[in-house]
Amino acid sequence: MPTRRRWLARLSGRRIRAEVEEAVARRAEALERRYEAIVRSEARYARAVEASNAGLYDWDIANDEMYQSPRMKELFGVAPDTCFAGRADFMAHVPLHPEDRKRIEDVVAAAFAARLSRYEIDYRILLPEGGTRWLRSYGQVFRDAGGQPAWLSGVVLDVTDQKRAQEALAESESRFRSLIQLSSDWYWRQDENLRFNFLSSQALDLTGHTGESSYGKRRWELSGMTPLSGSWDEHKAVLAARQPFRDLECCRVGTDGVTRYLSMSGTPMFDHTGGFIGYQGVGRNITERKRIEEELRARQEMLDMAQQAAHAAAFEWRTGEVGEDVRWSPDLEAMCGLVPGSYDGAYETWRKLFHPDDWPLVDAAIRHAGPSGEVAVEHRVLLAGGTTRWLQTKGRVSFDGQGQPVRMVGFMIDVTERHQAEDELRRLERQLRQAQRLEAMGTLAGGIAHDFNNILGAILGYGEMALRDAPKGSRLRRDLDRIMTATERGRALVEQILTFSRSSVNERVPVHLERVVREALDQFAAQLPHQVSIEPHLRAGRAAVLGDPTQAHQLLMNLATNAFQAMMPAGGTVRVRLEPLHLAAPRAATTGMVAAGDHVILQVADSGSGIPPEIVDRIFDPFFTTKEVGVGTGLGLSLVHSIVTDLGGAIDVASEPGRGSTFTVYLPRAGDAPETGEREIPELPRGEGERVMVVDDEEPLMLIAIETLEDIGYRPVGFTSSLEALDAFRADPRAFGAVVTDERMPEMTGSALIRELRVLNAAIPIVLMSGFIGTVGSARDTGADEVLKKPLSRRDLAAGLARVLQRGQRAG
Repeated sequence: MPTRRRWLARLSGRRIRAEVEEAVARRAEALERRYEAIVRSEARYARAVEASNAGLYDWDIANDEMYQSPRMKELFGVAPDTCFAGRADFMAHVPLHPEDRKRIEDVVAAAFAARLSRYEIDYRILLPEGGTRWLRSYGQVFRDAGGQPAWLSGVVLDVTDQKRAQEALAESESRFRSLIQLSSDWYWRQDENLRFNFLSSQALDLTGHTGESSYGKRRWELSGMTPLSGSWDEHKAVLAARQPFRDLECCRVGTDGVTRYLSMSGTPMFDHTGGFIGYQGVGRNITERKRIEEELRARQEMLDMAQQAAHAAAFEWRTGEVGEDVRWSPDLEAMCGLVPGSYDGAYETWRKLFHPDDWPLVDAAIRHAGPSGEVAVEHRVLLAGGTTRWLQTKGRVSFDGQGQPVRMVGFMIDVTERHQAEDELRRLERQLRQAQRLEAMGTLAGGIAHDFNNILGAILGYGEMALRDAPKGSRLRRDLDRIMTATERGRALVEQILTFSRSSVNERVPVHLERVVREALDQFAAQLPHQVSIEPHLRAGRAAVLGDPTQAHQLLMNLATNAFQAMMPAGGTVRVRLEPLHLAAPRAATTGMVAAGDHVILQVADSGSGIPPEIVDRIFDPFFTTKEVGVGTGLGLSLVHSIVTDLGGAIDVASEPGRGSTFTVYLPRAGDAPETGEREIPELPRGEGERVMVVDDEEPLMLIAIETLEDIGYRPVGFTSSLEALDAFRADPRAFGAVVTDERMPEMTGSALIRELRVLNAAIPIVLMSGFIGTVGSARDTGADEVLKKPLSRRDLAAGLARVLQRGQRAG
């Protein structure tokens, strides 16, 4: 029996140990699964935090220990390795905005004291480079068993963009509300079911109905609303097609019983997915306009009937034994500018009303009327103050037995407006022809600029490269300098044509006019033959005008060139005078009025053949020239007139045939120009190994750009085909650090290429080059970060590329 018990005991022990081991294994396996779940949860939490771009913080209140995540330190502008002794140390060193510091403390204190311990607060920090960053904190206070605050944990988000967007939206809405309130129209909006959900406050006064009475209704469901033309079905078809509509005219009876005429225009609205969300638009009360239109129609009808009945203003002229007299209707007195009832009936009084130049024509028409006796003649009459009025006289003449006119009955019609319209038509036709010539000039200028600038660009680029290796003082250096000088003159010629083709300057700055004139005269004197001399009298000092130094230079060069050519081949003296002038009263000039005030006058006189009086008013016309073929272009004085007009000035021309001509330019003075020292020429900005795409269908220009960029530290890749460049970029949009492209290329323009590149990489810095900036608009219009005008020097290209790369770095 004892043996059996011992055996049972051993058996039970082994069973218990097995069960314990199995339980321990199960427990270990459960702990391992739980640990793996915790690891996965922490990984998901870390990824979520990283994806949210939020900063984390945790404050052990009892021990005053704080933890800030790297992102939180970055948001607060604190170095990653910065440690703080506690929360007070942290609050003392972070750059909180002074206006927000107390508010943060108050919010945290309220969270400590409140039973609901969560809080949310927006505040600002001050950035080292100036400006502020908006942050939003979400926090929660955790309490111990006794209900006392133990930990404070939370997250921080950068909400600067959101705040700016809210401010911009609020400002935009404020401006929109202000415009609505100031407008004489009302604003309306409909939902996707075409039911009104908003009408501005002006609706009651303008329609006779409140906005609330129209809410929830479609336009054709509004009480008393009827279209003036067409039907509601036609309007519904437009709305069903989601098309805008304009000037939908309706009449509507208001709650006050008054019928009002209304005109409405609207446009459909779509959300960001393209889904239709309703219509919005404006409405206008056109009741007064309709009343005026009806009144005009009635007056026109009455006038037509009166003209048919009375045949305009009637008159009768007769002659007899007692002399000649004239009788007329009162309307004719008003037509001739007389006070009603003031005409004495005398023939001589009537005759004196006619313009002296026209009376012989009228008298001859009357006295030599044909067998029918009918007379029709147009003439002028003199009104008080010396003004004239055109009249058309029609009538029938009666003759005596000797064939002499003894009586004429007829009517007169005022045709002044028709003559004015004909004069205006002729003036407009002249302007149209002028505009067409200027438009052709602009088109020609664009073509010349592109083609010629490409040629000049190659000469300029290779010339600059050759100059680097040419020894100073050598014949090669001298020859290259002459090539560069000729290139600069060619570039100035293209700029002159472009300046003529546009009517404004790019940038206006105070110009030291005397300095520019001296430089231009030095350049001009070097080109003169021995029989022509210059006599300068420059006494303007630092007097400045507001404009463009290049235009001021062109102004003097063109006036001086015109004077020089007027004296050839005999020669003579070009006298140039520059001095300040104050006008106490306005003064008339050849090209307009000179305002009173301070001016700078530039006067260029020659001793040439002078200008015939009959062509003085044409010398500023484009292409007009009196010089023989091959000598004058007809653009010089046109350009002078364009520049002076842009600068707000006027030109006075004094000339006498055989005695020479004097051109006096009056330019408004803009104070004194600032003193400037000698300008230092900096080194070319260098790159840092950026890979730059260069696109230009002109291979010489592309190769110049490649070599220039290589010299200053870039890694350029050149393309002569915009399509090949696009394919290369599409293959790896991140392979290039910047793009430099020409605008005018055969396969795809530079602007079109930029749009495609922006789709692939919106942030890449891009420089656009063009020989005619007027064809591409501003950099914002083209999508480029900067637009450079060709031909480019090495410095132009290097500086432009450096600027866009620096802006890209700041934006990043």
